[in-house]
Amino acid sequence: GDGAGTLFVIDERTGDIHATRRIDREEKAYYTLRAQAINRRTLQPVEPESEFVIKIHDINDNEPTFPEEVYLASVPEMSVVGTSVIQVTASDADDPSYGNSARIIYSILQGQPYFSVEPETGIIRTALPNMNRENREQYQVVIQAKDMGGQMGGLSGTTMVNITLTDVNDNPPRFPQSKLPLIVKHIQSFQLFHINLCFPPFYRNLILIVNILIL
Repeated sequence: GDGAGTLFVIDERTGDIHATRRIDREEKAYYTLRAQAINRRTLQPVEPESEFVIKIHDINDNEPTFPEEVYLASVPEMSVVGTSVIQVTASDADDPSYGNSARIIYSILQGQPYFSVEPETGIIRTALPNMNRENREQYQVVIQAKDMGGQMGGLSGTTMVNITLTDVNDNPPRFPQSKLPLIVKHIQSFQLFHINLCFPPFYRNLILIVNILIL
């Protein structure tokens, strides 16, 4: 069968089977072998050939890994607390059906108190209200994935998420002066005056309508 005589050897006297080297479950989880008892004097079988399966039990020897080292995400500024930003998901090569070796818990190592992460799902959410892009635009968040259900002794892996606050229309344009004195005697087709407006630096492609009130 699989690995007979190389990976597995049998003691002819006792029938004990031994492995000749370290076995990795992630390479192969099951081995099918066949054995038969033979009379040493006559070399004749004393029973029919039997087949048995060796199952390799898992140990926690693989840390969780993320498919990306760095993620890019964005969320509108001034979002309410709990707004979903992005979901990051790690995988673990250990056997999920045996113990907690592949049970992953997520935690945030960097990025608090601005963001939080759901331990079971890896969804990153906003954690502070009124996050204003005009005050700060970029955030770096480090997420840890730890196996063994997050318990002590579990293996872990990390990833970084770069989060950008996107702009919302929360800053109206303003005049540099509250009053603009103007005297017009005759209205003809020419430029009367020029008005300077100050816009926040994040606004682009604005359509401005100015109404002039003549008193």
